[in-house]
Amino acid sequence: MATALWWVRRDLRLTDNAALAAALSHAGQVLPVFVLDPRLLAAPDAGEKRVALLFGGLQALDADLRTRGSRQVVRRGDPPEELRALLAESGADAIFTERDYWPYAQRRDARVARDLPLHL
Repeated sequence: MATALWWVRRDLRLTDNAALAAALSHAGQVLPVFVLDPRLLAAPDAGEKRVALLFGGLQALDADLRTRGSRQVVRRGDPPEELRALLAESGADAIFTERDYWPYAQRRDARVARDLPLHL
């Protein structure tokens, strides 16, 4: 059975989620992953309330996944490195996520896509 990673970023929901739908159509098994990027957590606009909102959203998503017999994997580190490790650990052959137009996200995604099977 094929496995894919669903790289969760801004869209912390299970319904009406194009990246999740693409991952599910590609593979019989989908592993939801979130990478806590230290650069983003240290950004000037990453205040206490914003980070608390993020963690609350991640907890809610994990609770939704667990009601469906799944779970979310959360890693902290450089996204390309963490995603490479998750591909190796899970045997996944693809990474699906939504396109992000923020300049930092564009550069990060280009780094990921250079070496990994990223589908936006």
